Amino acid sequence: MSETTSDNIRPEADNEMAGETEVPGALPAAEDAAKALAEVQAQAAEHYDRYLRAAAELDNYRKRTAKMRSETREETLRDVLLQIAPVMDNMRRALAQENATVEAFKQGVELIYAQLQEALRGYGLEEVQAIGQLFDPVWHEALLEVERPDLPSGTVVEEMEKGYRLRDKVVRPARVVVSKTGGKNG
Repeated sequence: MSETTSDNIRPEADNEMAGETEVPGALPAAEDAAKALAEVQAQAAEHYDRYLRAAAELDNYRKRTAKMRSETREETLRDVLLQIAPVMDNMRRALAQENATVEAFKQGVELIYAQLQEALRGYGLEEVQAIGQLFDPVWHEALLEVERPDLPSGTVVEEMEKGYRLRDKVVRPARVVVSKTGGKNG
């Protein structure tokens, strides 16, 4: 076997054997951990700051939209009232007539009704067609059934209350009387 002398042993070998390998420019483990912790804490603070800003922005957005909805509602109501005001004026004039005949009074009321209908139609409100139509539970509410052998079963024969829709949505269904075919129970 070969003998090793102290002349043959490298000084780095002593450090390797002791488990203390030195890497040039490396920081000790405690300093690395502290540096990594500081970076993570800085990122966490930045994320928390972003979160707070986003939460405040969302809160401000909610407040803005609530205010816009309120303003829109008020403007729409104002517009409707401005459209209805002339109708109210005409009703007041009709009621102030002292020597009007029944026919003249009826014509005045019909004109006022048409004026009100037109104002509401401008906002998308339309009457539900009922008389002569087949009963449709989406648009009609049946109050009575009457025997009508001259009509197909389920035909609307009378309208008790007018139904209304706003575009394609029911505001109020028409309350109707529907035909049924006569049959004897026995």
